[in-house]
Amino acid sequence: MMNKKDYFVVGFNRNISTSSSKGDENLAGSSQWSEIKHDEAIKTEEKATGRAKKARLDLKKHWKRFWCCYLVATVIFLAIFLPVFFLVAIPAIGQRIVDDTDLPIYGAEILDPKPDTISFALHTSLKVPGGLRIHTDPLDLSLFDKDSGPTEPYLSVSLPAYNLKGTTDMIVTQNNTKILNKSKFIDTLISAVYNKRFTLSAKGSTVGHLGKLKAPLTLHKNVELEGLDKLRGFSIESAKLLISKDDDGDNFVGTAILPNHSVFTFALGNVTLNLKSGDLVLGQAMIQNVLLRPGDNKVSLKGLLDIGFVLENIENIMDYQKEALSNGEIELSASGNSTIYNGVHIEYYEKVLNNLTLTTRVSILAVLGDTLQGLLNDSNSSIGDALRNFTGKIGNSSLLK
Repeated sequence: MMNKKDYFVVGFNRNISTSSSKGDENLAGSSQWSEIKHDEAIKTEEKATGRAKKARLDLKKHWKRFWCCYLVATVIFLAIFLPVFFLVAIPAIGQRIVDDTDLPIYGAEILDPKPDTISFALHTSLKVPGGLRIHTDPLDLSLFDKDSGPTEPYLSVSLPAYNLKGTTDMIVTQNNTKILNKSKFIDTLISAVYNKRFTLSAKGSTVGHLGKLKAPLTLHKNVELEGLDKLRGFSIESAKLLISKDDDGDNFVGTAILPNHSVFTFALGNVTLNLKSGDLVLGQAMIQNVLLRPGDNKVSLKGLLDIGFVLENIENIMDYQKEALSNGEIELSASGNSTIYNGVHIEYYEKVLNNLTLTTRVSILAVLGDTLQGLLNDSNSSIGDALRNFTGKIGNSSLLK
């Protein structure tokens, strides 16, 4: 009985059996069927080979006939693609390199402050991927407050042309840099002085050259830096009272530590501070020629304490100092009063420092010890003479024993 699937096989119904027995018939039929399938496979392969050869011949004929069309099409494609590549892709790649590059600030200086100008210095660097050499045209870098946007810069700094390879140091110093927006400049100074960290924002446009290729580049960075943190760590290292005023009319001298946790150096000039106990202003002290460098700055201060005012308000002062006195200390505060550079008030510094209060505690014994030592060394003081005589007698009596 014929299998339904075999019905569709070519040559299946041919009479190919010559054996008389049923078993031989099945064997012969199987062998002949295999030969038929092999022949069919060879014919199919030959047909495929023939079609492939014909296709190759047709392709050669087609190319010989239309090669000029393909050439024109290739030229047109390149004429469109190459300008797009050089005008779009290359600038995009260059801009991506700039965007991915950090702008570290190693140091900065604000020197020679004047009412409308400063001398500004900046030390930074740019890094480009290894193997690349990029030449940049001069760049005007605008510093701005990112909260108000780059359209309102407070300073503009000119950077020269650079040949960038790997990490390239960039140091720029610009004298008489005009303060373009004083209120934004003050806001940035306040942010830098009052906070642990602040953001310095910069933007500028230039042209980068990679060999003969060039591309417009925009540098737009927001760099987070350490702030002065309200001069955290301020301390008065030594302090003493003078019984008689010195030639400048001062009766208080000492040394203080002004910490600067930032990478900025500030030339402040002569800074006058209000000396306070709580809300009571007890007198004033001046620090001359302040150059606030990164790190701890040891400065000399001298001033005038209003002894009469202190005595009039001794009860309020003692009440405020109760906790400090219980620890054998006096709490002193200092706030900005004026900032003068070369005889001129620097308004933007005064607006920053006059709202800043620095507080520290000083050992009572240390103040008394420094005061007594000062009296002993004061050859013009009658009290000093009496103390020297007194200590001399004590010394002699101890020696006699």
